[in-house]
This record gives sequence, structure tokens and C-alpha cells, in this order.
Amino acid sequence: MDNPNFSQSDDGQNDGTQRVAPEEKSRKQREFQREIVMLESDLRKKINEKTLIDSEIRKFKKQDAQIKVEVQARLEKMKRLDQDIMLMENDIKAVKKKMNLL
Repeated sequence: MDNPNFSQSDDGQNDGTQRVAPEEKSRKQREFQREIVMLESDLRKKINEKTLIDSEIRKFKKQDAQIKVEVQARLEKMKRLDQDIMLMENDIKAVKKKMNLL
């Protein structure tokens, strides 16, 4: 016989719509509130961790950009030094050639 005040799923389990005694309802509400508080606490921890990681990523990207600028500056300096070395080596060869012609 179906009772409109009680509802059960096919497997006989309470599907959350079954009416309960006021004391039981109050107890379950407190239990759910505790669960919500714990879940919200865990959520805040995850959000804080995500914020920290996001901050670290921004810091690393900034460092990466600075490193790329420094590397480019060093490469340009090395290129100038290579040119200077080549010019100096050519000057040395030219002077040696003049000396050998004496």
C-alpha cells in the first residue's frame, strides 16, 4: 500500500524524500551542516593552493622573460666579440705579412 507521506526507491533505500521525525531531521540537518563546513574548508584550502600556484607561475614566467632578455643580450655581446676577434686576428695577420716582406 502506497503511503503519500513516505517515499522509497526501488531498492528500499531512503531516497531523501521520506519524511522523518523532527528529532531525526534536526540531527540530519546538523550532520549536513557539519559536512558543508568541512567541504567549504577543503574548498578554501584548494582555492588558496591554486592562488599560490598561480602566483608562482606568474613569477616564473616573469623570470623566464628576464632570462630570455639576458640571454639575447649575451648573444649580441658574443657576436660583437666574435667580430672584434676576427678583426684583431686579421690585423695581426696583416702586420705579420708586412713584417715578412721586410
